[in-house]
Amino acid sequence: MPQKRTPQTIAANQVLARLVQWAASAPEGAGEHGEHNLIRLLRVRLGMTQAQLAKRCGLPQSHIAKIEKGKGDIQLDTLRRIFAAMFCRLVIAPQPETDLDGIVRKQARNAALKRVRRVAGTMAMEEQRPEEDMLEALVRAETEKLLEKRSSEIWEVE
Repeated sequence: MPQKRTPQTIAANQVLARLVQWAASAPEGAGEHGEHNLIRLLRVRLGMTQAQLAKRCGLPQSHIAKIEKGKGDIQLDTLRRIFAAMFCRLVIAPQPETDLDGIVRKQARNAALKRVRRVAGTMAMEEQRPEEDMLEALVRAETEKLLEKRSSEIWEVE
Protein backbone atom coordinates (compact mmCIF):
# COMPACT_ATOMS: atom_id res chain seq x y z
CA MET A 1 0.00 0.00 0.00
CA PRO A 2 1.45 3.40 -0.94
CA GLN A 3 2.39 5.70 1.91
CA LYS A 4 0.09 8.70 2.37
CA ARG A 5 1.85 11.99 1.79
CA THR A 6 1.00 14.02 4.89
CA PRO A 7 2.89 17.09 6.12
CA GLN A 8 4.56 14.81 8.69
CA THR A 9 5.77 12.27 6.12
CA ILE A 10 6.92 15.04 3.80
CA ALA A 11 8.87 16.66 6.66
CA ALA A 12 10.32 13.29 7.71
CA ASN A 13 11.39 12.58 4.12
CA GLN A 14 13.04 15.99 3.94
CA VAL A 15 14.95 15.31 7.18
CA LEU A 16 16.02 11.91 5.86
CA ALA A 17 17.13 13.43 2.56
CA ARG A 18 19.21 16.08 4.35
CA LEU A 19 20.68 13.48 6.72
CA VAL A 20 21.64 11.18 3.85
CA GLN A 21 23.12 14.13 1.94
CA TRP A 22 25.13 15.14 5.01
CA ALA A 23 26.37 11.57 5.52
CA ALA A 24 27.37 11.37 1.86
CA SER A 25 29.67 14.34 2.39
CA ALA A 26 31.56 12.58 5.18
CA PRO A 27 35.30 12.25 4.56
CA GLU A 28 36.43 9.25 2.52
CA GLY A 29 36.77 6.22 4.80
CA ALA A 30 34.87 7.80 7.71
CA GLY A 31 32.56 4.80 8.00
CA GLU A 32 35.50 2.41 8.17
CA HIS A 33 36.70 3.74 11.52
CA GLY A 34 34.87 1.82 14.20
CA GLU A 35 33.35 3.57 17.14
CA HIS A 36 36.13 2.13 19.30
CA ASN A 37 38.71 4.09 17.26
CA LEU A 38 36.65 7.26 17.37
CA ILE A 39 36.31 7.04 21.14
CA ARG A 40 40.04 6.55 21.59
CA LEU A 41 40.97 9.31 19.12
CA LEU A 42 38.60 11.79 20.71
CA ARG A 43 39.64 10.87 24.25
CA VAL A 44 43.33 11.27 23.41
CA ARG A 45 42.64 14.56 21.57
CA LEU A 46 40.93 15.87 24.71
CA GLY A 47 43.90 14.75 26.82
CA MET A 48 41.71 12.48 28.90
CA THR A 49 42.76 9.13 30.37
CA GLN A 50 40.60 6.03 30.17
CA ALA A 51 40.06 6.27 33.95
CA GLN A 52 38.90 9.89 33.64
CA LEU A 53 36.53 9.04 30.81
CA ALA A 54 35.21 6.04 32.72
CA LYS A 55 34.49 8.19 35.78
CA ARG A 56 32.76 10.85 33.67
CA CYS A 57 30.41 8.35 32.04
CA GLY A 58 29.95 6.01 35.01
CA LEU A 59 31.62 2.92 33.55
CA PRO A 60 34.51 0.84 34.82
CA GLN A 61 37.88 1.76 33.26
CA SER A 62 38.27 -1.85 32.17
CA HIS A 63 35.07 -1.49 30.15
CA ILE A 64 36.43 1.62 28.38
CA ALA A 65 39.66 -0.27 27.63
CA LYS A 66 37.69 -3.18 26.22
CA ILE A 67 35.57 -0.84 24.07
CA GLU A 68 38.64 0.97 22.72
CA LYS A 69 40.16 -2.37 21.72
CA GLY A 70 37.04 -3.16 19.72
CA LYS A 71 36.05 -6.11 21.91
CA GLY A 72 32.36 -6.90 21.99
CA ASP A 73 29.32 -4.97 20.87
CA ILE A 74 28.65 -1.57 22.38
CA GLN A 75 25.08 -0.69 23.29
CA LEU A 76 23.78 2.53 21.75
CA ASP A 77 23.02 3.99 25.17
CA THR A 78 26.62 3.29 26.27
CA LEU A 79 27.94 5.04 23.17
CA ARG A 80 25.78 8.05 23.92
CA ARG A 81 27.05 8.18 27.52
CA ILE A 82 30.68 7.91 26.43
CA PHE A 83 30.41 10.63 23.79
CA ALA A 84 28.39 12.87 26.12
CA ALA A 85 31.21 12.50 28.67
CA MET A 86 33.51 13.92 25.99
CA PHE A 87 31.13 16.84 25.22
CA CYS A 88 29.87 15.30 21.98
CA ARG A 89 26.45 14.31 20.70
CA LEU A 90 26.27 10.98 18.97
CA VAL A 91 24.83 11.36 15.48
CA ILE A 92 23.88 8.26 13.56
CA ALA A 93 23.38 8.78 9.85
CA PRO A 94 22.75 6.26 7.09
CA GLN A 95 25.22 6.49 4.23
CA PRO A 96 23.62 4.71 1.27
CA GLU A 97 25.99 2.97 -1.10
CA THR A 98 24.14 4.60 -3.99
CA ASP A 99 21.21 6.98 -4.55
CA LEU A 100 18.08 5.84 -2.65
CA ASP A 101 15.87 6.30 -5.70
CA GLY A 102 18.36 4.21 -7.68
CA ILE A 103 18.15 1.45 -5.05
CA VAL A 104 14.34 1.44 -5.26
CA ARG A 105 14.43 1.46 -9.09
CA LYS A 106 16.88 -1.46 -9.16
CA GLN A 107 14.76 -3.44 -6.70
CA ALA A 108 11.58 -2.71 -8.68
CA ARG A 109 13.34 -3.90 -11.84
CA ASN A 110 14.38 -7.12 -10.07
CA ALA A 111 10.77 -7.71 -8.98
CA ALA A 112 9.50 -6.94 -12.48
CA LEU A 113 12.09 -9.26 -14.01
CA LYS A 114 10.99 -12.06 -11.72
CA ARG A 115 7.34 -11.56 -12.66
CA VAL A 116 8.03 -11.38 -16.40
CA ARG A 117 10.29 -14.45 -16.28
CA ARG A 118 7.56 -16.42 -14.51
CA VAL A 119 5.04 -15.49 -17.22
CA ALA A 120 7.60 -16.04 -20.00
CA GLY A 121 8.41 -19.46 -18.58
CA THR A 122 4.75 -20.45 -18.66
CA MET A 123 4.43 -19.12 -22.19
CA ALA A 124 7.58 -21.02 -23.26
CA MET A 125 6.00 -24.27 -22.08
CA GLU A 126 3.12 -23.44 -24.40
CA GLU A 127 5.61 -22.51 -27.14
CA GLN A 128 4.46 -18.86 -27.07
CA ARG A 129 7.53 -17.21 -25.54
CA PRO A 130 7.88 -13.58 -26.75
CA GLU A 131 11.07 -12.24 -28.34
CA GLU A 132 13.78 -10.76 -26.08
CA ASP A 133 13.01 -7.14 -27.03
CA MET A 134 9.36 -7.72 -26.16
CA LEU A 135 10.39 -9.25 -22.81
CA GLU A 136 12.57 -6.22 -22.08
CA ALA A 137 9.67 -3.89 -22.89
CA LEU A 138 7.46 -5.90 -20.52
CA VAL A 139 10.12 -5.64 -17.77
CA ARG A 140 10.36 -1.87 -18.26
CA ALA A 141 6.57 -1.47 -18.15
CA GLU A 142 6.25 -3.67 -15.06
CA THR A 143 9.10 -1.75 -13.37
CA GLU A 144 7.33 1.56 -13.99
CA LYS A 145 4.05 0.13 -12.70
CA LEU A 146 5.74 -1.03 -9.49
CA LEU A 147 7.47 2.33 -9.03
CA GLU A 148 4.23 4.22 -9.56
CA LYS A 149 2.46 2.01 -7.03
CA ARG A 150 5.29 2.51 -4.47
CA SER A 151 4.52 -0.85 -2.94
CA SER A 152 6.70 -2.74 -0.50
CA GLU A 153 6.14 -5.86 -2.61
CA ILE A 154 9.33 -5.03 -4.54
CA TRP A 155 11.25 -6.27 -1.49
CA GLU A 156 9.64 -9.73 -1.68
CA VAL A 157 12.13 -10.73 -4.38
CA GLU A 158 14.46 -13.49 -3.22
